[in-house]
Amino acid sequence: MTSPLVSVIVPNYNHAKYLQQRLDSIFHQTFQDFEVIILDDCSTDNSKEIIEEYHNRPQVSHIVYNETNSGSPFKQWAKGFDLAQGEYIWIAESDDWAELNFLEETTRRLKVNDVNLVFTNSYIVTPNEKKIDIPIKEDTFLHGRSFLQKEMIFHNFILNASAVLFKKKALQSIPKTYQTFTSSGDWLFWIEFCLIGNVFYCAKILNYNNRHGMNTTAQWGKKMSSGTASCEDCIIHHYLKANSCIPFFHQHTIPLSNIEWIDNNRFKFDSEKVYETIRNRWKKELFSETFSLVIRFAGIKLYNLLKALRIIRD
Repeated sequence: MTSPLVSVIVPNYNHAKYLQQRLDSIFHQTFQDFEVIILDDCSTDNSKEIIEEYHNRPQVSHIVYNETNSGSPFKQWAKGFDLAQGEYIWIAESDDWAELNFLEETTRRLKVNDVNLVFTNSYIVTPNEKKIDIPIKEDTFLHGRSFLQKEMIFHNFILNASAVLFKKKALQSIPKTYQTFTSSGDWLFWIEFCLIGNVFYCAKILNYNNRHGMNTTAQWGKKMSSGTASCEDCIIHHYLKANSCIPFFHQHTIPLSNIEWIDNNRFKFDSEKVYETIRNRWKKELFSETFSLVIRFAGIKLYNLLKALRIIRD
């Protein structure tokens, strides 16, 4: 029996309300050469009941119910990777959904381009609105390190795993550090892809990122108040700096911006100790705050001067 081209990993935790739409948008894809791996992280709602309705589908290769919650979506990702038999992997988050030609469009682009990863444009769907995620209207080939330095050093530009199809063989070169994260592991995961190869952006809106208030992205507020998100972001910044991915100017401005954000949100953290801990962590990324403030001020003045002289343009 030949292996499928694509392994679709569906990590689920308490998303019974959205599971049917998610799974139907997978099984009804126009491209059908795939297996489905469903991983339930000890849900307490009726997710299991819904999952079992799909148990006899021929494309379902694995259904795994955790006896205890893993505490991290990225540990679930890794479990799915170990089970996957396909050449390509799609992490189809259990509360999102896709256009029925998602796999048709992404597999085609992954085959013909010298890239390890393809990500599509998305609609961000909230209870009150639907908006386009990325205002880039054309398909774009992105050199890994260039894309990393232009976009990924500041924040996670590839915001939703459901919008991504990648080559399984690339995982051999990806460190497992992301699995220890609980908040920013996806950002680190995509960064590793940029470090080892190139990326392709598909401008078609093929994914729906569901921000319903109960998913990992929406729960970031809890990770923020505990300091987890900021600490993990600082680890990523340090890692990027160690890999010579952050230009000199941004080695100063990124920590400064984070310190200012931490100061502005001081009373939103769980305690004064949390605030001091994460502030000091970011402060260690600088020689001194004063020196970095001077660098930022001088850099902005120089940029505005060069722009006024039309030596550079936006």
